[in-house]
Amino acid sequence: MLFEIQEKTKDLNCYSLIEYLVNDHFKDKTIVSASLRARSIVVLQMLAEINPATPIVFCHAGTIYPESVEYKRLIIDRLGLTDIREPHKRESDTMPGDRDHVEWLKANCRGTLGTVKTAIHLNRSLDGFECWISAVYHNQVNRSQINRIDIEGKVLRVNPLLNWTREPVDQFMKSHGLPSHKLAPHDPVYPKDEDDQQIPFYGY
Repeated sequence: MLFEIQEKTKDLNCYSLIEYLVNDHFKDKTIVSASLRARSIVVLQMLAEINPATPIVFCHAGTIYPESVEYKRLIIDRLGLTDIREPHKRESDTMPGDRDHVEWLKANCRGTLGTVKTAIHLNRSLDGFECWISAVYHNQVNRSQINRIDIEGKVLRVNPLLNWTREPVDQFMKSHGLPSHKLAPHDPVYPKDEDDQQIPFYGY
């Protein structure tokens, strides 16, 4: 099945790929993981046009600032997304017969002024779905990855923006009038409070 889907979608642009997965091959069996970074917002805009009722799990690392709560609500309302979820409790428990499904999120650590990565497990969130559009995008473009679609345990894991660099992302955001996170221009952002230790990345 994997090879068949890869062959059928290899020439599709990002929008057509998502449309095929969500509305055709994996109708009612697709879930999306997202963050508040620009690449995630690009995917969510496309998803809003294709099927705004698609389940979306928002992932977050570090301190959740009021700006993030406001921005998340703005994006959800603006795009008309209707099935918004948070990671379940005990997500790190791998489901029977499956493998561990993880999104890695980056945050700036005040103590070392370095970057830390947080593993966000999505095992229970993905249970029962066959297609996972992985759109958290806290990593740089992985130029070693060849296929947008690969099999991971019981699901197909899809990287719809595999070859998108910052320029097309910025152009898409601008052409669709999509606002960026208020803290994105200062990415990474230092905490406003001395007690805050981890600050999420909000830019590209």
